[in-house]
Amino acid sequence: MSLNISKLGKILKTLNRFSSVEFNSSLPVKVEIKKEINPITYLIKLGNKETETKSHIPLKVGKKYFAQIKEMKHSIQITNLKPYPKLLETIESIPLKKGFIEFKKDEIINNMINAKDKNEFLFFSNILLALDKKIYHFAINDEKKALIQFKYSKNRVLFYAVFMNLGEIEGEINEYKAIISSSYENVLNLIKMYENEIDLNIETFLKQPKVLYQFNDKLIDLKV
Repeated sequence: MSLNISKLGKILKTLNRFSSVEFNSSLPVKVEIKKEINPITYLIKLGNKETETKSHIPLKVGKKYFAQIKEMKHSIQITNLKPYPKLLETIESIPLKKGFIEFKKDEIINNMINAKDKNEFLFFSNILLALDKKIYHFAINDEKKALIQFKYSKNRVLFYAVFMNLGEIEGEINEYKAIISSSYENVLNLIKMYENEIDLNIETFLKQPKVLYQFNDKLIDLKV
């Protein structure tokens, strides 16, 4: 089983290198709704850039989404909107050491003791509670951040991961292959493209990933 964890780490570190800086890449991009100009026109933020776009789907001002972006001649087309995972918003605000991080119990408790604020304390508290349920966490903090949950299930490893540059994926690894799901077809195509680099047979499925452990932001009533 330790081999499968090694394979999981390799998959995740490889995926985290992928960048979606170019809007026409069709990979999911973080979109923040800044202002409703009229019922179908919005001011949005993409990275450090603000621009207007049209959406026939009502969007909530102040909300963040993952979406596929395509630059048209005179506008930006947004499709396949998904709510921006709250878990990803959380890790963006948590200071983490650089590299690939495996959260072990002693280190989790130490981070709770030395937490700078309520959010950081709740983050590590959730990881500790998940550990009691045999759900483990990795984090990646390179150019892009990612958080990974995994657990053992008989002869396989189940996992869920959320990336700043790819959105959510879930899957499992067994002795023979990895099965990976995403709600974005282009993410799955990219994963298949790098199948040889990952050195594992991969099957992909288009569906909305589900977390293994849902973080709770009301574990304890703290007075800050």
